[in-house]
Amino acid sequence: MKNLKFYGMAGIPGENEADIEQTVKMLTDIKKAVPGLRLTFGCSTFVPKSHTPFQWFGVNSDAEKRLKYLHKKLRSQGIEFRPESYNWSVIQALISRGDRRLTPLLELTRIYGDTLGSYKRAFKELRGQLPDLNFYVYRNWDLEQVLPWQHLKGPLPQETLVKHLKETGL
Repeated sequence: MKNLKFYGMAGIPGENEADIEQTVKMLTDIKKAVPGLRLTFGCSTFVPKSHTPFQWFGVNSDAEKRLKYLHKKLRSQGIEFRPESYNWSVIQALISRGDRRLTPLLELTRIYGDTLGSYKRAFKELRGQLPDLNFYVYRNWDLEQVLPWQHLKGPLPQETLVKHLKETGL
C-alpha cells in the first residue's frame, strides 16, 4: 500500500478537543506503522441538514480553530491535510437552514457573482432586513421551534428524529 486517504469532520455536535487529539493520534499511528505511506486526511466542517437528528444544531464556532489545529499537527507529521473551506461551510449552513426570508440574499448573491465575497456583500447590504447570520448558522434551535422545512414530508417523522437525537445524549 502506497497511498491511503481518510475523510473526517470537525465540529460535530458533542465533539471535544480530546476527539480531535484522538484523530491526530490515529493518523500518526497509522503513518508510523507503515513506513513510506502517503497519508491524506480530508476534513469538512459539520453542517446541519434538514430531516436528520442533527438539524437542530448550529455550526460549532470552534470548528475553524480545530481545522487549523489539525493542519498544524498533521503537517508536522508528514500527513497531507485537505480541509474543506470553513467559510464555505458557513454558507452551506446558511442555505441548509435558510427560509424564504433569504430569497433577497440569494438573488443579490447571484447578481454579485456567486462568490464568498458576494454572500458577504449581500448580507451586509440587507442588514436589518434578515435575521442575523448567527440565527441561521451558529445557533442551536429548540426542539419546539417550527423549522423552515417542517411542512415537507421527510423520510422520517419529526418524532423519530427527536427520539434519535435524545438517544445520542446530546
